[in-house]
Amino acid sequence: MGDAAAMQPAARHPRWYGRVVSAVLALCAASAVVAAGAEAQGTVTPTGQVASAEAPQRDMAAARFLMMCAGCHSVTGAKLSGPELTPATAWPEDQLKTAIKKMEPRVGPLSDEVLKELTDLLKAPDLRTRLKAEGERMAAMFMARMEPGDAEKGRALFLGRLPLKNGGLACAACHVAEGQGGNLGPSLNGIFQKTGGEMALISSIEQAKFKIMEPHYVRHPVTKQEAVHLAKYFATLDPNDTRIPRPLFASIGLGGAVVLLAGMYAWLKTQRAGRSHALVRRRTIS
Repeated sequence: MGDAAAMQPAARHPRWYGRVVSAVLALCAASAVVAAGAEAQGTVTPTGQVASAEAPQRDMAAARFLMMCAGCHSVTGAKLSGPELTPATAWPEDQLKTAIKKMEPRVGPLSDEVLKELTDLLKAPDLRTRLKAEGERMAAMFMARMEPGDAEKGRALFLGRLPLKNGGLACAACHVAEGQGGNLGPSLNGIFQKTGGEMALISSIEQAKFKIMEPHYVRHPVTKQEAVHLAKYFATLDPNDTRIPRPLFASIGLGGAVVLLAGMYAWLKTQRAGRSHALVRRRTIS
C-alpha cells in the first residue's frame, strides 16, 4: 500500500500554495532559533514561557517553614502564638527534630525527609536570609494571582467599614492601629516588622493561630485576598506610633457621658423591677 501510494501522481495545487508553505516553514525555523536562544539564557516552561536564568530558585525547606510554621513562630523576635525559635536553633539536631515532630497534630504528617529539611534549615547560618529570599519569591508568585494589595481597603477591613467576607470580627474590635481600635489585643503598628515581611504576615493573618482569635476565626476565616489587603495596610504603619484609643467618654463629651450613664441606670432599674414582679407572681401562684 505504501509503494502504491508513493507512485500516485502528485496532486495539483494553486500557484500561491507553494509560497504559503514556504512562508510557514520559514516561520517555524525562525521560532526554533528564538526558542533555542531562550533556552540558552533560561528555562522554557511547559506552557512555552521562558523563565530567566536570573530568577530565584525555589528553596523547598524555606517554603515549608513559611507555609507551615511562620503563622505561629518567628525567628525575628516577633511574639506570635507559638514560641520564638531563635533559641531553638542552638539545640542539638536530634532534640530539634523531636520538637518539630511534635507539631504534626497542627500541620499534618511530617516525613523523615521533611523533618531533616526543616531541621537543617533551622541550623543553617543563613536561615533568615533564606527565609527572606523565599518569602519574596513566594510573594511575587502569590501576588501575580491576586488583586494587588490595597492599603485603603486594608484599613477599611481593619476598622470594620468594609465587612469581612465570612463574617469575622474586624481587627479593630481588639487591636489598635494609628490610635484607633480596641485594647484587648496588642497594638498592630509594628506587626509588619515583627513578623518578618509580607508573606509571613499574610500567613499569620489567614491562619489566626492565636488563643483568643482562633476559636472565632476558625468559623469565620479571613480570605487570602483580605489578608493581602490587611498586610498591605499594616506595612504602612509606623512602628513607633504609641497612640492609644481615646476613652468612650472623651469622644462623646461630658454631656453625652451623663446621658449614657442615666440611660444605663434607667435600663438596669427597669430590668430589676421586671425581675421583682416576676418573683412576686411566682410566689403568688405557688
